[in-house]
Formats: sequence, structure tokens, C-alpha cells
Amino acid sequence: MAGLLSAGAAVAPLDRIGAALWWRDNASSAPEAAMRKAAELLAGTDGELRVLARHIAALAAVEQGRVRQAHRHARLGLAAARRAQRWQLAAQLQLTLAWIELERGDVDASWANLVAAEPRLPAAEQGRAACLRGLLHCQGDQHREARAELTRALHSLRADDDRRWVANALMGRGLANMYSNRLVAAENDLSAAERVFAAGGQSARAAGCRHNRGCVAFRAGDLPRALRLFEEAVAAGLDVRSSPEALVDRAEALAAAGLAADARAVMEQAAERLAACGRAGRLADTRLALAGCALRVDDLPAAVQAANSARRLFRAQRRPAWAAVATAVAWQAKLRAGQCSRYALSAARRAASACAESGWIGLAAELRLTAGRSAARAGMRTAARKLFAMCAPLREAASAPPQHRALGWLAEALLAEQDDDLERLFEACQGGLRAVDSQLCDMVAFELRAHTAGLATELGDLAVGAALRTGDPELVLSWTERSRASALHRRALRPPVDSKLNSALVRLRSAVRETRSTRGPLRVVAGLEEQVRQRAMLVEGRTSGLPAPCGLGEVSGELGESALLSLCSHRGRLFAVSIVDGKARLHVLGPESSAHAQAARLRHLLSRQAAGTAPRAAPMFEHGARQAAEELQAQLLDPVLPVLGRERPLVVIPTGRLHVLPWAALPACRGRSITVVPSVRCWLRAALDARAADPAGTAVWIAGPGLDHAEREVRALRGAAGGRLLTGADATTEQVLSTVDGAAVAHIAAHGRFRDDQPLLSCLDLADGPLYAYDLDRLHRGPATVVLSACDVGRSAVGRGDQLSGLATTLLGRGTATVIASVVPVPDERTVDVMTSLHRSLSGGVAPAEALAAAQAEHGESGFVCLGYGGDR
Repeated sequence: MAGLLSAGAAVAPLDRIGAALWWRDNASSAPEAAMRKAAELLAGTDGELRVLARHIAALAAVEQGRVRQAHRHARLGLAAARRAQRWQLAAQLQLTLAWIELERGDVDASWANLVAAEPRLPAAEQGRAACLRGLLHCQGDQHREARAELTRALHSLRADDDRRWVANALMGRGLANMYSNRLVAAENDLSAAERVFAAGGQSARAAGCRHNRGCVAFRAGDLPRALRLFEEAVAAGLDVRSSPEALVDRAEALAAAGLAADARAVMEQAAERLAACGRAGRLADTRLALAGCALRVDDLPAAVQAANSARRLFRAQRRPAWAAVATAVAWQAKLRAGQCSRYALSAARRAASACAESGWIGLAAELRLTAGRSAARAGMRTAARKLFAMCAPLREAASAPPQHRALGWLAEALLAEQDDDLERLFEACQGGLRAVDSQLCDMVAFELRAHTAGLATELGDLAVGAALRTGDPELVLSWTERSRASALHRRALRPPVDSKLNSALVRLRSAVRETRSTRGPLRVVAGLEEQVRQRAMLVEGRTSGLPAPCGLGEVSGELGESALLSLCSHRGRLFAVSIVDGKARLHVLGPESSAHAQAARLRHLLSRQAAGTAPRAAPMFEHGARQAAEELQAQLLDPVLPVLGRERPLVVIPTGRLHVLPWAALPACRGRSITVVPSVRCWLRAALDARAADPAGTAVWIAGPGLDHAEREVRALRGAAGGRLLTGADATTEQVLSTVDGAAVAHIAAHGRFRDDQPLLSCLDLADGPLYAYDLDRLHRGPATVVLSACDVGRSAVGRGDQLSGLATTLLGRGTATVIASVVPVPDERTVDVMTSLHRSLSGGVAPAEALAAAQAEHGESGFVCLGYGGDR
């Protein structure tokens, strides 16, 4: 949490002692000036002034985050006050020293100084001592006592009109309320403290309250609001250099959103800063957060090590509730690593109970679920049931965050699985998915939606496994659809308007262009990319409701003479549901790993062929690619070809790494109309988008720089079909976005780059620099059909639950019905011919998927795919 204490502001009196006392009371308002005044007073010989100078310096140093220096000044001042027998000054210094020891994490020393100071403090400062006592209770995880003590302190402080300490007490009580899960009361206290600090000119302290309100939002499960409040706090003056723990809070929110790698880097930075500024007492929190990050990325040894280190530090600081949290994280990692003795389960159960008693309900439920699954795998059915039953009541807790309710529904589903009660299992999984979805509706940022759906994947996988055991293909298709690509099923109700994000994108484009021309340092670009990514998570708004689940009749009606093939995986094996002529069938396709290996091999060989090979090696690459394609077909299509037939158009819903497979390379798919889509719901919605498009809409032809054939390609296409032409200096990001918004067709011939590490930073090169996937979110409505004549930009990064992100999927999310793009590199000179044939067919009214199939077959290409909806015209 951001820092707790503060001073106020007034006008300095003229006499030297009075002026020194004024500086002591206002050191927090202007720490740099206060430090200079302290140095001036220390240069003199007056004993009382030197004591006050040490006090001023200690308060200023704490405000600057230099706790080690503050501790030294306070101790020297205390020693000087005692030598001079200035007992009241000594008591006041000792009160400050108690605060500094609290910042350092030495609770015993803080209590000792507070108890020693109280008897000689003036009556006006007894309320401050009571406030500090409440903060110590809060630090020691005695939150009920902290609330009571801080409430008593507030009565005294308000009676004395001590506003700056009123704000301190309100902030402390707000944190005690938060840790007690009294989140509305916590928000009220922190908001009140923020107002008091702001009215007193304490902008940094007010910003600290804003940050802590972000912590309340995070605890309530509102990730977008938490991230926005953290960002606003920094903009309002919170200095993360002097309060590195603020970095940890933000990183924990990022980790909860699935961005564990980013969070881990921030936490390690915070740990270094805490150590550098003498605040080793806060390292325990950072180590615990690092353990949580390691757990999320399945780095189980690192999670155990960091959690054990945090637990030792918490115990040394006498913070039992936090020690219990660290113990729970350690056991979570150990159980997931395979430890499953009766002792391990018993220890995990005790750790979960300790967490629940301290208010960490979600963490307790997660540990109980992990322990229950471990017990079930080990055949300890009774122990597993007890653990699941302890979590199941969370599903009924109306005031609990959505994630907690989802955990309760997951526990209920696991109990139903043990009872072999499929109806109850499906009902529980449906309840859990509703809880997760209630959290996603306020997440406009696509990246947050994609990464936060992890629990939905777990619930969906449980239901899919049960559906597969029934052998009912309709049930299998229904449950794969409920959990896959869920982030794409929602759309922002309006394009996010964020001037700061747009400015960051402009700066990034400029930096990329400059780096390419001068070969300057890439770290500037990397920093700007991170700014864009962080800002994109802060966009506000709401998303559309989920499309209703689709039945077999609706899907069959839309398919007509086409066939559908929906792939899914469960426990390492691939399955498929086919729908042909209104009949659904279930097929077993074998190991997922072998399909992924052959798909990767095929992509690699096609990429090498596109890059050019030595004449002697060309036959070897051709043979290898043909062999990989045949083996993939043998696994994926041969079991279903008798049902699909050899001529029917095919709609494919892949899974995992098969989303980036060049399907036209498979023998049975050459010349066949193939549409690839993230889910059935996405396909049906794309069909509606296609029919809602204006048939008389504009065609836009765009050429980016540095591509030999681009301008010739788009000029020829525009000459044949008409429409708007953007080339050379006219093809800027702003011009392109405004022109393609709502267009019928947008054809972009440009260099493209797919970023597997940051898929929303995948881009197309335009005259003023890259156009990123983030830019496409500004479209009110994507063009009905987009053709990307650029290498590799049809690819998407694939996350858990087949969550897809990249340029193509961003366009589908903005209302584009059809995206035609490559998933492997394609030589520029061959692309021109494919594009010419494609648009000739499209102009003649041929459906996009059929037109692409014919164009690729004509020119011997296979790298392009038709994404979204490939029918009609």
C-alpha cells in the first residue's frame, strides 16, 4: 500500500524556534526545502534547534523514501534531546521513530518507541499516538483492533482539528477495512482521506489514497478500475521511486489479468528499489507477489522458494495473516508439483483455513480445490469431497467477487463429477461461466478479456470431458463453444476514445520510423511499446452482451450445402465434431502433440520455400512439405472425409496451434472452399456482419512503402474495380483508418509483421510508420471484407481456451465479416497474381472462400486463409 502518514501546510512564524517547529510540522509538504532547512539549522550551535533539525530531516527523508537516512536522523536527534533533557522533544522524536520503524518493518521496535513516547507526549499529540497504535495493529494483521483504535483516534483528532492526522487515520482504517473484506467501508474511508489530503495541499498523499482505492478495486475483482486508479495515482503525484510497494500492487493486478511475465519484471524492479532505500521490511510483500507470479507461469520451484522466503520474513515481522498467505502459496506450488502425501494435504488444509480466517477467501478456495484434485487423483475420495464441499458455498455468495463465485461453481462441478451426476455438473459449469462473464462485461481492453478467461477454460474443459464421455456430438460442440475464444464474443459498444493512447501510438510510430532510418537504439521503441500496452488496458466503457448459444438447427441452416468441422482437445487428445446435412458426428483424431508437430514442420518448410532455397535443396523441401501435409491430413481429415465428401465447402474451427495452419496445403483442401473461424458463434456473427454491409460501399486500395509490387498491385486492382486509392505519402495511419471505416472492401499491400510475444503490436507498414492492431480498435465498423496482401499477418497468438489475438482477429472484433490473409510468408511476386485472380472472382460475385481457393489453386499457392465468414456475395 502507498505510504500512511503526512504533515500539513501553513505560514512559517518569524522566531527561530517557531520557524523550526513550523518546518517540522510541514516537512512532508516540501521535503526538499525541509532538508535544506535542516542542513542550515545543523550548521548552528543551538542545541534545541539542532534537535529540531534532526526531526525535520527525518520527516523529510521518509517522505523521499530514504528510510535508512530517516532512521539515522531520528536516532541522532533522540540522543541529542535526551542529553539536553528536552523530554517533550524526545517523546515527539520517538513517536516519529516509531513510525520509521514501522516503515522499516520492525514492528517490535516500533511498539517499543511508541510505548516509551506516550507518557511525555503533549495532550494534543495523544490522538496521533492512538493513530499509530492502530496502524501497528493493522500491520500485525489485527484488523478488528486496528479499526477500533483508529476510530477512537479519529474522535480525538477531529476534536483537536488535526486534519492531517485525521487523513492519516482515515487511510489506515480504510486499509484495515480492506483487509477485513469490508470493501465499501474501505472505499469510503480512503475517498474521505483523499479529499482531506487534497484540501490540505498534500497532493502526493492524496495520490497515495487514490492508489489504495485501486487496491480495494483489485480485491473486489474489478481489474480495469484497479489499473485505472493505479495509473491516475501516478499521474496525480505518487512517486513510485519513494513508494516502490505501489509497483508491487500494480504488478499483482497485471498478474491476475494473466500478464505474469510483465508483472514479474515490475516486482523484481520494486524489490531492488525497496532494498536500495532501506525498506527491507516491505520485501516480504514483494517476495510473496513474486511467488504468485511464478505460480501463474508454472515455475513451481521458484514459487516455493519465494513463498518460503516471504513466510520467514512475515513471521519475523509478526504478521501471521500474511505468513499464512505465503504458506498457502507454497503448498499450492508443492501440490501442483506432485506432492500428495497425507501430511501435505493436511498442511494445505490448515493453510487454507488460516487464509480464510484472515479474509483471503479466494486464495483459500484455490488451495482447497488444488488439494482436493490431488486427493482425488491419489484415490482419497473422502478427503477430496471434504475439500470441495468447503468451497462450494461460495457459489451462493451474492456479495462475493465473480472469481470467488466461479471457484464455488467449479467446486460444485467437481463434486458432481465424483457423483457421476452429469446434469448437475453441466449446471455448475454453466453457473461458473456466467460468473466469469459478469467480470468480463466491463473489460473493454481486449488483452484483459483474453487473459482473464483462464477459469472459464478450466470450467469448459471439465464440461467438455464430461460431454465426451457421453459420446453426444451436439453436447460436445455446445460445451466447446461455451468456453472457446470467449474474448472475441464480446465487442466494445463504441470505439474507445483515449487521447493518451492515441498520442502514445503516434510517438511509437515516429520512434520506429526513426530507428529504421538511423538504426538507433531499440530500447526507446521498447519503452514506448510498453506505454502503449499499459495505456490500452485503461480504456473505459462496456462491451456488448454475449451472443446466445447456437443450436444444431441454426448452424445447419447457415451451413446449407457446406460442412463444418469443429476441433477440440482434451487431456492431450484431439477430437472433432462434424456437421453435414444437419447431422452431427463425433470423431477421435489421435494425439494433439503429433498434429502440432506436423503443423509446425509444414509451416517451417513452406516458410523456407518462400524465402528461396538452393536449386539442389528445393526438391527436398517440396517433398518434406508434401509429406507433412499428407500426415496432417491422415490425422485430421481422413477420419472425417467419408462424411465430408470431397467437394463440399468446409468451415473449420481449429484448436491450439492448428489455428495458424495453412489449410490449403492439405491435399483434400486444395481448390476447396475453406473458411477458418475462431468459433461457431464468431462465424454466425460474421455472417450477420456480411449481410448488414452496404453492397454499394466503397472499395479502398492501399499500398505501403518499401514493397516492390505493392503500388503496381493496388493500381491495377483499382483500375479494374474502382474505388479510393491511397499510396505513397497519402497512405498514413490516420488517412487509412478514416477511409476504410465502414468500407465494403479494403485491400492493403504492405510489409507486415506478426508479433507472437505482443500480438496486438502486430502491424502493417504505412507511410508514417506501423499501423498496429491497437489502432484498429478506433474503427467504428471494420470494412466488410479485408484483404491483407502482407506476409504472416493472418496469424494469431493462441492462449488458453483458444483465446486469439492479432491483426486479423482484431478486425473480426470490430465488425469485419471476412479477412483474407497469409499465415506463412508468401513471395511478393507470386502474391500479385493471387490477388488479381482473387479480386476478379470477388467482383464477379463469387464467395470469398471459394474465390480464394480458386486463386491459390490457379497459382500454386497455399499460404492464405479466409477468416471469419467465407460465404454469400
